[in-house]
Amino acid sequence: MDNTKIGNKETIALLVTITFNHIIMNITKSIIDTTLSASLLNILYVGIIAIIFTCTICYFLNKFPTCDLIDISGFLGGNFLKWVIGLLYIAYFIFFAGSMLNMFASCLQIIYFQLTKLFYIILILVIAALFACTQKYNAIFRSSLVIFPFLIISTLFLFFSDMRFFEVEKINPIFGKGIFTAFVTGISNMFAFQAIAYIYFTPPLLKDPSKIKRISISAIICSCIFLLVSVAIILFMFNGFIDTDELLPLYSAVKYIEYGSFFQKMDSIFILIWIISFISFLGITLKFASNILKKITSTQNGTLCSFVLALLLFIASIWQKNYATSIYIVGIVYKYAFLILVIGISFLVLLFSVMKKKMLRWFK
Repeated sequence: MDNTKIGNKETIALLVTITFNHIIMNITKSIIDTTLSASLLNILYVGIIAIIFTCTICYFLNKFPTCDLIDISGFLGGNFLKWVIGLLYIAYFIFFAGSMLNMFASCLQIIYFQLTKLFYIILILVIAALFACTQKYNAIFRSSLVIFPFLIISTLFLFFSDMRFFEVEKINPIFGKGIFTAFVTGISNMFAFQAIAYIYFTPPLLKDPSKIKRISISAIICSCIFLLVSVAIILFMFNGFIDTDELLPLYSAVKYIEYGSFFQKMDSIFILIWIISFISFLGITLKFASNILKKITSTQNGTLCSFVLALLLFIASIWQKNYATSIYIVGIVYKYAFLILVIGISFLVLLFSVMKKKMLRWFK
C-alpha cells in the first residue's frame, strides 16, 4: 500500500479542520449579519443543500476514479482548461488563505503580542505551515486526526461553559429578516462549507477513492454540527456582534468562561489550540495548492512548489495593510469567489466532462 495515501478518518478530519478554521475567523459573523435570528435555521437549510451538492459532485468524481478536478479538466478541455482551472484554484487557495492569515496574525498581535510587528508573526506562521507541508508521506494530512479531538472537546467545552449566559429567546423571530432572506439570500452562506473546494482534489489522496462520497458527506455533516454550535454560542450570548470586540468571534465567548481562581487564563488554552489548528489549515492549503501546481507544470519537485506558494502566501498576507481590508475580503469577496468558482465553474466542468465521456462511449 502506498504510504502517501490517507485513510477515511484522516480525510474527514482534514476536511472538518478546514471548516473549523473558517469558523474561528469571520464566517460566524458573516452568517449572523446575513440572517440574524434565523442563522441556526439557515445553517440547517444550507447544510442540506451542501449535502445534496456534495453527493452530486461525488457522483461525478466517481466516474473518473483516482482523478481530481485538474485531471478531469484536462480530459474536457486539454492543457488550456487544465491550466485555467489550476491557476484559478491556486489563486483562490493562496489569496484567501493569505487574507485569513492576516486576520489571525492581527488578532494574535492585539491579544498577546502588542510589541511584535505583524510582519514577524505572519512570517513565523508561514514558516511553521511550510515545515508541516514539506514533511514526507503527507504527514500534514495525518496530523489533522491528532488535532481533531481537541477541536471537538474545546468547542463543546466552550458551549457548555457559556450556556448560563445564553438567551435562547434571541432565536425569535425565527425567520430573522424574513423568509426570503433566510431561504434565498441566505443560500450564500453555503460558503461556510469551504471543505467542498478541497473535495474536488481529494480522490487521488485516498487509499480507497470509491469511499469519497461517504467521507465527504461525513465531513459536511460534522462541519454543519460545528457551525450550529459555534453560531449558537455567538447568537445566544451577544446582540449580533455589537457586544463583541470584532476579533476572533469565538474569542469573545471564551473570555466569559469562569471556573474559579484555579482555572485562570482559559483563553490561552483556546488560543494555543487555534494556533496549532490554523497552522495545520495553512499547511493543508499549501499542500493542495502544491499538488495542483505540480500537475499543471508536470514537475516532480513538490518542495520547490511548496516554497514558491509559501512565498506567495506571505506576500498575499502582508499586502493587506489593515484589518478592515482582510475582514472585507474574507466576509464578502471570499463568499462570491466560492459561489462562482467552487459551486459554479467547477460543477460545470464535472458535468460537461461526464457528458463528454458518455458521448465518447456512444460513438465507439
